[in-house]
Amino acid sequence: MLLTAKAEDWDNMLVHAQLFAELSSNLPMIEWGALTSLEQQQLAAILQVCNSEVQEIEQMAVNQRGELATLLQNMHNTGKLQRAYDV
Repeated sequence: MLLTAKAEDWDNMLVHAQLFAELSSNLPMIEWGALTSLEQQQLAAILQVCNSEVQEIEQMAVNQRGELATLLQNMHNTGKLQRAYDV
């Protein structure tokens, strides 16, 4: 997900985010006791990387929030102008 976010490939980012959400929802079903110590360590390492990448993506979103607000305001203003001229 992080690579697609950095590449600003938002369509694929959404696909990856949906897959991540699905995988995340299944985490409580993992039977940790059935895993070997090595498997537990490997899974924990993967989850730590995922968590770190999600935090980085969230920070990217926070950093771009002002730009998004400006874009949305411009779209709103354009819509108002179009409605004014359509009357």
